[in-house]
Amino acid sequence: MKRLMRMMTGVLLSAAFVACEKELTVAGSAEGNSVLNVVTRSGESDAKVSYPVTIYVMNGDGQCVRKQTLLSANDQLQLKLQPMTYQLYAVGGATEGDYSLPGQEDATATSEVTLNADAVHGDLMTASNTVTLTDDETTTLTLSMQRRVMHLESLVVKNVPQTVDGVTMTLAPLYDNLLLNGTYSTSTSEQTVTLTQQADGTTWQNSDELFMLPSAGNATITVRFQRGTTIKSYAYSSPVALAANKHIRITGTFTGTDELTLIGAITGATWEGTTTIEFTFDSEGSATTNITDDTGGSSGSGGQSQDGVTEGAAPAVGTVYKECYVNASVDDGDYTVVTLIHKEEEDVSGTGKTEEQILSEINALLPNFDINGITGWRLPTAEEARAFSGGLVNTAFRNAQVSGTDINSDWYYCLDENALRIFVGATGIVQQAQPITSGQHIRPVTTLKFLKE
Repeated sequence: MKRLMRMMTGVLLSAAFVACEKELTVAGSAEGNSVLNVVTRSGESDAKVSYPVTIYVMNGDGQCVRKQTLLSANDQLQLKLQPMTYQLYAVGGATEGDYSLPGQEDATATSEVTLNADAVHGDLMTASNTVTLTDDETTTLTLSMQRRVMHLESLVVKNVPQTVDGVTMTLAPLYDNLLLNGTYSTSTSEQTVTLTQQADGTTWQNSDELFMLPSAGNATITVRFQRGTTIKSYAYSSPVALAANKHIRITGTFTGTDELTLIGAITGATWEGTTTIEFTFDSEGSATTNITDDTGGSSGSGGQSQDGVTEGAAPAVGTVYKECYVNASVDDGDYTVVTLIHKEEEDVSGTGKTEEQILSEINALLPNFDINGITGWRLPTAEEARAFSGGLVNTAFRNAQVSGTDINSDWYYCLDENALRIFVGATGIVQQAQPITSGQHIRPVTTLKFLKE
């Protein structure tokens, strides 16, 4: 009996020694005399932080030595650590029960923040920062939180026939999981939102606002109409991604009978700017009609690399680039964004047609303007129309020996906040009355982004 007790005591002492040895091998895990105060703030202008905020403190070997959660803005975080350099990671908005967070023992910079089954995403934020602590000194570190989800404010389909029993919208491919370091896992999935019929009987809309992780690359938006057991699907392939930290509004208008044709717009309004994507899609396929990026300009996909930047130096205003006239140039940090005017135009009579009919006819023609690898042609905005000077454009094309249609003094179509208007091609004077349906021509524009040299 005594021998057995001695053996058990030896085992317990050995286990305690091993546990102690494991703890001591994790640098920075023991309490020290260096004090670290952690402050969280939003990286956005509204100074909002999503709580709870879970903070991970990693040593130089990437091992987590502390994990602590702040439940509200009233919570204070003060850590006593050993003097060395630490990397801090914070995750905000990952509420208990909705998400599975890594524990302190197995947490790394690339650990996943996983959404639990049947839960929906919240306003997820992350932050990271490096701090070096010296002996017996108090240091304050600020973690600037950045949103990692997009906010779907509204998904709407209008003018849906009464015979339709159900409408859904699917967004894909979306990232599956967020990582502690603010990046995303490589796996992707899709998210389908069921729309609810509204009181007018023809409008279908989501009943709740939603947060989702952004799309992994260019997004595909699929609208499905259900009649009994029959489902018709219509997919639109966006030339840009649906980005995090944006409010997203998607609106589609049904204009057909048996042959379904949708004209829709995605508008992303964010603290960093505004992104607008306009598109059409039907049973024959889909086409982009307008992409406006955060600079307030537009981005065509043709002639660009996958990150949306056109190779080479930005052309100067007033010159001809790939048989297109450079009408405007905007400085955007590391980039230059230029607006191009096409060398050709098309006649589109508005006589006896509704605004929707005119737009449908215009949208069908726009893909035909692709030239020299440049795509994404669209109607100019009212602001862009005011920058038109037919004389300068015509002269530039002639000097460059580029054959095209002269811009004349007749009326051209433009868009003012998605409403159809007209302007004089030679002078850029925009008609400010109610939306006009008596224009005669379309002279499309597009925008390219160049990296500064």
